[in-house]
Amino acid sequence: MEYKPGAANIVADALSRRDEDASATLAVLSTPSFALFDELRQQIAADVSLAETRAKATAGEDGWSLVDELLLKDGKIFVPASYAIVPSLLDLAHGMGHEGIQKTLHRLRSDFHIPGDRRLIMEHIRNCEICQRNKTEHLRPGGLLQPLEIPFAVWADIAMDFVEALPKVNGKSVILTVVDCFSKFAHFVLLSHPYTAASVAKVFFQEIVRLHGLPSSIVISK
Repeated sequence: MEYKPGAANIVADALSRRDEDASATLAVLSTPSFALFDELRQQIAADVSLAETRAKATAGEDGWSLVDELLLKDGKIFVPASYAIVPSLLDLAHGMGHEGIQKTLHRLRSDFHIPGDRRLIMEHIRNCEICQRNKTEHLRPGGLLQPLEIPFAVWADIAMDFVEALPKVNGKSVILTVVDCFSKFAHFVLLSHPYTAASVAKVFFQEIVRLHGLPSSIVISK
Protein backbone atom coordinates (compact mmCIF):
# COMPACT_ATOMS: atom_id res chain seq x y z
CA MET A 1 0.00 0.00 0.00
CA GLU A 2 1.26 3.46 -0.88
CA TYR A 3 -0.07 6.65 0.64
CA LYS A 4 -0.90 9.52 -1.70
CA PRO A 5 -1.71 13.06 -0.59
CA GLY A 6 -5.24 14.24 -1.14
CA ALA A 7 -4.30 16.57 -3.97
CA ALA A 8 -2.68 13.73 -5.91
CA ASN A 9 -5.31 11.09 -5.09
CA ILE A 10 -8.28 12.34 -7.08
CA VAL A 11 -10.61 9.38 -6.41
CA ALA A 12 -9.78 9.05 -2.70
CA ASP A 13 -12.59 8.11 -0.32
CA ALA A 14 -12.87 8.54 3.42
CA LEU A 15 -11.24 5.20 4.23
CA SER A 16 -8.15 5.88 2.09
CA ARG A 17 -7.43 9.27 3.62
CA ARG A 18 -5.10 9.53 6.60
CA ASP A 19 -5.20 12.11 9.34
CA GLU A 20 -1.62 13.08 10.07
CA ASP A 21 -2.53 14.44 13.52
CA ALA A 22 -4.57 11.43 14.63
CA SER A 23 -3.02 9.00 17.02
CA ALA A 24 -4.06 5.42 17.59
CA THR A 25 -5.52 5.80 21.07
CA LEU A 26 -8.40 3.94 22.69
CA ALA A 27 -11.17 6.39 23.53
CA VAL A 28 -14.00 4.23 24.90
CA LEU A 29 -14.24 0.62 25.94
CA SER A 30 -17.83 -0.60 26.32
CA THR A 31 -18.72 -3.85 28.03
CA PRO A 32 -22.13 -5.26 29.03
CA SER A 33 -23.15 -4.68 32.62
CA PHE A 34 -25.41 -6.99 34.62
CA ALA A 35 -25.37 -5.15 37.94
CA LEU A 36 -29.17 -4.91 37.94
CA PHE A 37 -29.61 -8.68 37.70
CA ASP A 38 -26.91 -9.24 40.32
CA GLU A 39 -28.81 -6.99 42.70
CA LEU A 40 -32.05 -8.79 41.91
CA ARG A 41 -30.47 -12.19 42.63
CA GLN A 42 -29.24 -10.96 46.00
CA GLN A 43 -32.65 -9.63 46.99
CA ILE A 44 -34.46 -12.79 45.88
CA ALA A 45 -32.00 -15.00 47.77
CA ALA A 46 -32.46 -12.96 50.96
CA ASP A 47 -36.26 -12.66 50.68
CA VAL A 48 -37.77 -15.28 53.01
CA SER A 49 -41.29 -14.45 51.86
CA LEU A 50 -40.51 -16.04 48.48
CA ALA A 51 -39.78 -19.48 49.94
CA GLU A 52 -43.10 -20.92 48.77
CA THR A 53 -42.73 -19.31 45.33
CA ARG A 54 -39.17 -20.65 45.06
CA ALA A 55 -40.47 -24.13 45.87
CA LYS A 56 -43.06 -23.86 43.09
CA ALA A 57 -40.38 -22.69 40.69
CA THR A 58 -38.17 -25.64 41.59
CA ALA A 59 -41.07 -28.01 40.96
CA GLY A 60 -42.15 -26.15 37.81
CA GLU A 61 -45.69 -25.51 39.07
CA ASP A 62 -48.16 -22.80 37.96
CA GLY A 63 -45.84 -21.39 35.31
CA TRP A 64 -42.98 -20.74 37.76
CA SER A 65 -39.39 -21.62 36.97
CA LEU A 66 -35.93 -20.95 38.37
CA VAL A 67 -33.24 -19.96 35.85
CA ASP A 68 -29.80 -18.66 36.83
CA GLU A 69 -31.04 -17.93 40.36
CA LEU A 70 -33.86 -15.76 38.98
CA LEU A 71 -37.55 -16.48 39.45
CA LEU A 72 -39.51 -16.61 36.21
CA LYS A 73 -43.28 -16.43 35.86
CA ASP A 74 -44.44 -17.67 32.44
CA GLY A 75 -40.96 -17.02 31.08
CA LYS A 76 -40.78 -13.44 32.44
CA ILE A 77 -38.42 -12.37 35.23
CA PHE A 78 -40.41 -11.98 38.43
CA VAL A 79 -39.78 -8.79 40.43
CA PRO A 80 -41.86 -7.97 43.54
CA ALA A 81 -43.29 -4.46 43.43
CA SER A 82 -41.65 -3.57 46.77
CA TYR A 83 -38.08 -4.11 45.54
CA ALA A 84 -35.78 -1.09 45.26
CA ILE A 85 -34.85 -1.86 41.65
CA VAL A 86 -38.42 -1.42 40.37
CA PRO A 87 -37.96 2.34 39.69
CA SER A 88 -34.87 1.51 37.62
CA LEU A 89 -36.87 -0.98 35.55
CA LEU A 90 -39.61 1.60 35.03
CA ASP A 91 -37.01 4.12 33.88
CA LEU A 92 -35.64 1.62 31.38
CA ALA A 93 -39.08 0.80 29.99
CA HIS A 94 -40.33 4.37 29.86
CA GLY A 95 -37.16 6.34 29.18
CA MET A 96 -36.58 4.82 25.72
CA GLY A 97 -39.18 7.08 24.12
CA HIS A 98 -41.32 8.56 26.91
CA GLU A 99 -44.35 6.97 25.32
CA GLY A 100 -47.73 6.37 26.87
CA ILE A 101 -48.94 3.87 29.43
CA GLN A 102 -49.80 1.06 27.00
CA LYS A 103 -46.49 1.08 25.11
CA THR A 104 -44.47 1.38 28.30
CA LEU A 105 -46.45 -1.46 29.84
CA HIS A 106 -45.95 -3.63 26.74
CA ARG A 107 -42.21 -2.96 26.80
CA LEU A 108 -41.94 -3.79 30.50
CA ARG A 109 -44.05 -6.96 30.28
CA SER A 110 -41.97 -8.33 27.42
CA ASP A 111 -39.21 -9.18 29.92
CA PHE A 112 -40.52 -8.69 33.48
CA HIS A 113 -43.47 -9.76 35.58
CA ILE A 114 -44.24 -7.18 38.28
CA PRO A 115 -47.50 -7.42 40.25
CA GLY A 116 -49.49 -4.20 39.91
CA ASP A 117 -47.27 -2.95 37.08
CA ARG A 118 -50.03 -0.87 35.46
CA ARG A 119 -50.54 1.21 38.60
CA LEU A 120 -46.79 1.67 39.00
CA ILE A 121 -46.37 2.81 35.40
CA MET A 122 -49.28 5.25 35.64
CA GLU A 123 -47.76 6.82 38.73
CA HIS A 124 -44.28 6.85 37.14
CA ILE A 125 -45.51 8.63 34.00
CA ARG A 126 -47.55 11.07 36.06
CA ASN A 127 -44.37 12.05 37.92
CA CYS A 128 -42.13 12.12 34.82
CA GLU A 129 -40.90 15.70 34.41
CA ILE A 130 -40.13 15.29 30.69
CA CYS A 131 -43.61 13.96 29.94
CA GLN A 132 -45.34 16.66 31.96
CA ARG A 133 -43.39 19.40 30.18
CA ASN A 134 -43.59 18.13 26.61
CA LYS A 135 -46.55 15.81 26.21
CA THR A 136 -49.80 17.37 25.09
CA GLU A 137 -53.31 16.01 25.06
CA HIS A 138 -54.37 14.53 21.72
CA LEU A 139 -57.60 16.51 21.63
CA ARG A 140 -58.93 19.07 19.21
CA PRO A 141 -58.19 22.53 20.60
CA GLY A 142 -61.12 24.54 21.77
CA GLY A 143 -62.44 27.21 19.43
CA LEU A 144 -62.75 30.90 20.09
CA LEU A 145 -65.18 32.02 22.77
CA GLN A 146 -68.46 33.15 21.27
CA PRO A 147 -70.73 35.66 23.06
CA LEU A 148 -74.24 34.59 23.90
CA GLU A 149 -77.05 35.99 21.82
CA ILE A 150 -78.95 38.91 23.27
CA PRO A 151 -82.23 37.62 24.77
CA PHE A 152 -85.38 38.94 23.06
CA ALA A 153 -88.17 37.70 25.35
CA VAL A 154 -88.77 36.64 28.94
CA TRP A 155 -88.02 32.99 29.73
CA ALA A 156 -86.81 32.31 26.20
CA ASP A 157 -83.19 32.05 27.31
CA ILE A 158 -82.35 30.81 30.79
CA ALA A 159 -79.25 29.95 32.84
CA MET A 160 -78.99 27.12 35.37
CA ASP A 161 -76.54 26.35 38.14
CA PHE A 162 -76.26 24.08 41.20
CA VAL A 163 -75.30 25.33 44.65
CA GLU A 164 -74.08 22.38 46.71
CA ALA A 165 -72.50 21.52 50.09
CA LEU A 166 -75.15 23.42 52.01
CA PRO A 167 -76.37 22.46 55.49
CA LYS A 168 -79.07 19.81 55.15
CA VAL A 169 -82.58 21.04 55.94
CA ASN A 170 -85.49 18.60 55.71
CA GLY A 171 -83.27 16.29 53.66
CA LYS A 172 -82.39 19.01 51.12
CA SER A 173 -78.80 20.24 50.68
CA VAL A 174 -78.69 21.46 47.04
CA ILE A 175 -80.24 24.52 45.40
CA LEU A 176 -81.01 24.55 41.67
CA THR A 177 -80.94 28.16 40.47
CA VAL A 178 -82.79 29.01 37.27
CA VAL A 179 -82.40 32.61 36.02
CA ASP A 180 -84.15 34.29 33.10
CA CYS A 181 -81.46 36.05 31.04
CA PHE A 182 -83.87 38.77 29.88
CA SER A 183 -85.62 39.86 33.08
CA LYS A 184 -83.11 38.37 35.59
CA PHE A 185 -86.04 36.76 37.39
CA ALA A 186 -84.89 33.67 39.27
CA HIS A 187 -86.29 30.48 40.73
CA PHE A 188 -84.55 28.59 43.54
CA VAL A 189 -85.49 24.91 43.67
CA LEU A 190 -84.45 22.65 46.55
CA LEU A 191 -82.93 19.25 45.72
CA SER A 192 -81.73 16.30 47.76
CA HIS A 193 -78.32 14.78 47.25
CA PRO A 194 -77.52 12.64 45.30
CA TYR A 195 -79.62 13.84 42.39
CA THR A 196 -79.79 12.43 38.87
CA ALA A 197 -80.55 13.79 35.41
CA ALA A 198 -84.02 12.26 35.63
CA SER A 199 -84.81 13.84 39.00
CA VAL A 200 -83.54 17.26 37.87
CA ALA A 201 -85.59 17.05 34.66
CA LYS A 202 -88.70 16.16 36.66
CA VAL A 203 -88.25 19.12 39.01
CA PHE A 204 -87.47 21.43 36.07
CA PHE A 205 -90.75 20.57 34.36
CA GLN A 206 -92.72 20.89 37.60
CA GLU A 207 -91.26 24.23 38.72
CA ILE A 208 -90.16 26.02 35.52
CA VAL A 209 -91.86 24.62 32.41
CA ARG A 210 -95.21 24.51 34.21
CA LEU A 211 -95.03 28.27 34.78
CA HIS A 212 -93.08 29.64 31.82
CA GLY A 213 -93.07 27.01 29.09
CA LEU A 214 -90.06 25.46 27.33
CA PRO A 215 -87.14 27.85 26.82
CA SER A 216 -85.30 28.31 23.52
CA SER A 217 -81.83 27.91 25.08
CA ILE A 218 -80.35 26.78 28.40
CA VAL A 219 -76.89 27.74 29.63
CA ILE A 220 -75.54 25.54 32.44
CA SER A 221 -72.70 26.99 34.48
CA LYS A 222 -69.71 24.78 35.34
